[in-house]
Amino acid sequence: MKSKVSAVLLIAVFGLSLASVPAFAHHGTGNSYDSTKWAVVTGVVTEYEWKNPHSGLYLDVKDDKGGIIHYSVEMNSPGVLERQGWTRHTLKVGDTVTVTVHPSLAGAPIGLCYSCKVVINGQPAPTAAGGGGN
Repeated sequence: MKSKVSAVLLIAVFGLSLASVPAFAHHGTGNSYDSTKWAVVTGVVTEYEWKNPHSGLYLDVKDDKGGIIHYSVEMNSPGVLERQGWTRHTLKVGDTVTVTVHPSLAGAPIGLCYSCKVVINGQPAPTAAGGGGN
């Protein structure tokens, strides 16, 4: 009887430890973005994904030579954005957006927008991505 209880406990502990691995693996933004810096990016919305675990904003940004850079912005989850005043219709393809992001540590054209400043077609966005930032 004692060995059955020990076996069940061992299996339960092992199962719980396996279930927690994805939670730790998911939140790696500190390894990807420079949280000590802000970058201002202005572009035209090509796509806005309202999905879990993170919404995504995709922009066409002009570089210094007039070429187009496809820029990606990682945003909060729809639930968090909703509580901050956003909806799935806040951004539309063709909108001109200026967003202040934490840039990629690798120099890639991606940024993190948690508690950042967003301007849509010249108007401040809802306190959405936080309304903070520089």
